[in-house]
Amino acid sequence: MLQNESVRGWMELVKTNSTNIMQSLAETKLNPNHYHLSEDAKKRMRWLYILYYDQRGNVSAAARKTGISRPWLSHLKQVFKHNDKDPRCLEPESRAPRNTENRTRISKEAEDLIIKIRDESLNSWGKEKISWVLQRDYKIIVNHNTVNKYLHKHKRIDPKISLKNIKGFEEKKYRESENILLKVKFRPPSKLKDYAPGALVEKDMKYLVKPKQEHYGKHKDNYLYQFTETDSFTRIRALEVSDQQDTATTIACHKEAIKRFPFKIACENTDNGFENNNDFSRELKKENVFHFYSNRSTPTDNPRVERSHLTDDNEFYLKGNLFNDLQMQKEATKRFEDIYNFKRPHQALGYLTPMEFYALWKKNPDKAYAITAKWQEYLKKQRLRLAKSRRIKKKEQIETLMKFIDAKLNHKKQDVEDAKNQLIDCKLCSVA
Repeated sequence: MLQNESVRGWMELVKTNSTNIMQSLAETKLNPNHYHLSEDAKKRMRWLYILYYDQRGNVSAAARKTGISRPWLSHLKQVFKHNDKDPRCLEPESRAPRNTENRTRISKEAEDLIIKIRDESLNSWGKEKISWVLQRDYKIIVNHNTVNKYLHKHKRIDPKISLKNIKGFEEKKYRESENILLKVKFRPPSKLKDYAPGALVEKDMKYLVKPKQEHYGKHKDNYLYQFTETDSFTRIRALEVSDQQDTATTIACHKEAIKRFPFKIACENTDNGFENNNDFSRELKKENVFHFYSNRSTPTDNPRVERSHLTDDNEFYLKGNLFNDLQMQKEATKRFEDIYNFKRPHQALGYLTPMEFYALWKKNPDKAYAITAKWQEYLKKQRLRLAKSRRIKKKEQIETLMKFIDAKLNHKKQDVEDAKNQLIDCKLCSVA
């Protein structure tokens, strides 16, 4: 008896696992958009998966294998085909009657009593309690589901909607509104970075500290602000300097910057700074530019414009090109922009200038893409080399730490001092 139960349980487990595997395959093949489906629709999708991929379109063989009638499977196949293979068409139709005018309804007196009892309970009693009170005090028998229907009819129920559904409903209203913005709160796909000129422009703001501080601490008058827009593919940059960092200034600098790009812009990636808020997104929408946002506190999502700011420091600002006068700073930054775009060779571009690389792309795109592919291969090797060196270093640090622990536990004072010095040398601990 126990052996039969064990075999039966094992067979049920095998059957369940087989169904789960088939459901995963059916989801991959027939529901690539991952629509939410009911259990009945998922079961019908498994039948169609067997029909299309297991029995190669043979309706009779598939019907025998699934244990359903051939006309029913043929009907599902036709429905699926006529709806362009949209899995949502497999949802079963509602069984609710289309015409309910001939139903027996409760009296107006009972309906009023339901609302009265609900109000007297300060909207606290549910359908079961109201149904019971109707029977106890008024000798009126009303099913609790009917009570619930009339409570909804008179809007006496405030349904508790989950935060997920609330957010989904708000997003649906936003998508259907006329004020929808072309923006998403996540970083752009990596494919865009080396796709084409203008496919992705990275934008960021850099603080310029004035040489002569007029105020103590982080006062806004101690800074100028550099607005940088860099084409991710060609590295062509547009620089604007201002003494303000609000959204209006950001939009004005953006308008000036895009005039100097020799191509149209399709997408723009920014950080989550307040200057890149909805007003800036509305400006991008007017230009039909899609707006991406980097993840919070993740400068690596905007890597090329961030790296260009390091170049600004090393090759320009630390060479004595910071001024207190706004106009002088604008003129100096404009000269450096020309040097950056037309004279400075870039290792990532095969030591071409950004403008030379753009001209090469227009003349011979395959050669330009070969240069970017070679640079990405070099970066991949560098990442692997650094990862390997970190692993080796970590191994050496752990061995040094174990020597220190052994010396400490064995009460060998000289060995403890030697192991401590080795820990400092291998940089496992910080040195003040």
